[in-house]
Amino acid sequence: MSRSVRWLLVLAVTLGAVVRLLHLGRWSIDGDELYSWYDVQTILAGEAWPEGVRSHPLAYLGMALSVWLGGLDEWVLRVFPALCGCLAVASLAWMRPDAVPRGAALLAAWLAALSPWLVYHAQTARFYGPLLLFSCWATLWAVPGRGRRPLASGLAFAAAVLCHPSALLLGPIMVLPWWRSSSGRSRTGLVTVGLALVGGAAWMASGSDVVRDALTRSTLSDYGARQFALGLGYNVGPGTGLLALVGVIGWWVGRESPWGWLTAAAAVPVAVLFAVALTGVSTHQRYAMVAVPAMLLLAGWGGLWLTRRSRALGGLVILAGLCAPLPGLWAHHRDGNRHDVRGAADWLASQVAPDDIIVADEHATLDLYLGAAPGLQDVYLFEAPLDFEAPVDASKRVGFLRNRREIWVVLKLSRLERGYGEVFMDWVDEHFTEMTRVGSEPPPLVRHDNRLVVFRRSERQRSPPPAPGDPRSGPKAGEGR
Repeated sequence: MSRSVRWLLVLAVTLGAVVRLLHLGRWSIDGDELYSWYDVQTILAGEAWPEGVRSHPLAYLGMALSVWLGGLDEWVLRVFPALCGCLAVASLAWMRPDAVPRGAALLAAWLAALSPWLVYHAQTARFYGPLLLFSCWATLWAVPGRGRRPLASGLAFAAAVLCHPSALLLGPIMVLPWWRSSSGRSRTGLVTVGLALVGGAAWMASGSDVVRDALTRSTLSDYGARQFALGLGYNVGPGTGLLALVGVIGWWVGRESPWGWLTAAAAVPVAVLFAVALTGVSTHQRYAMVAVPAMLLLAGWGGLWLTRRSRALGGLVILAGLCAPLPGLWAHHRDGNRHDVRGAADWLASQVAPDDIIVADEHATLDLYLGAAPGLQDVYLFEAPLDFEAPVDASKRVGFLRNRREIWVVLKLSRLERGYGEVFMDWVDEHFTEMTRVGSEPPPLVRHDNRLVVFRRSERQRSPPPAPGDPRSGPKAGEGR
């Protein structure tokens, strides 16, 4: 390995660590991180584990250990996934030099280091950062070659399953190389993988709420086949996707063994998820995280294969692939690709009275931060738009307009036009006035707008007098029996 390649590898790993650890505690808890916030406290309190922790506990235990050592705050809660994200970049850069050429490993590490999607999951207190790491180890140790380690790969795969059940999608591909081996260690690895697959299937058959909700589409989010394909393409990135496609073409032309196996490891989980999405099951693009290590290695091989044939063309494509994620990475540096719920709570704390009513998207997270403000522990919070959209909620919508308390609404700007429902948004547009927007305006070329919009009721409506004969009218003044 030349000195320049060694330094470029070190630089990729260092940059990957910096962008994952920088501002780690600056972002407020957002989205599903709230579950981790409370579930970790449940684990440390010795109480019964919630269903999600029981079914895939490994990442939760890592976060719980961090909180036990450092106390509960945003930075400590996220440090375990962040360190896993850093190690994933280092693994792509340094593992398996016998099977992965240094040039391919170098490009794969750089693409991983600069990926806004992978940085986001590394900085999110959930299980996808650890899932990426263990999927990297499982994939790299399973790549055919003299350095293949079936037992280590099987154990890493089992750890990935314990992070999230979507890792099971990688299982059938990992088994393939071991069928050709007669060594005892390979058979041990095969048994390990088989047990993990059987355990995962048993877990699914046991009635897990997560799986049941996904299969019955009873979850709040609905990601169909179109959303899955577009979301995965957007998050993997056009540069990485193009280079991975070139890598597949290079394997097809040259028929070099490791890259055929990596093609299967990248394609099969995505194809299965897409097929499942076509049946109507809600399928999020992050479920394909187990295929990302193979995609990155294929992209590295694609860049290497292209430069061997044309240095100018290969260099241009690689440069485009490395520059493509930079706008998204800059946007992430500004707001973490999440909503500043803590900032919204700080603004509301200076405006609301203790008995005001707040209607908010993800109101439980807002309640977490408002509860830290003096005198606002008992503010009335309602979930938007779930508590106001159905026809049976018409009386609630009218009642809130007439309520003696002040009414506030906090919504996500990106969902105002298409995400909340026509009835609810007509109610907000007609009776509320925008007061402020919390968060950074996104830079050009970035799709997400993570600002929060705070509305206030324009004016309180007066209740009409009861109609004659209405029981609510009661006896008039001076009347009696």
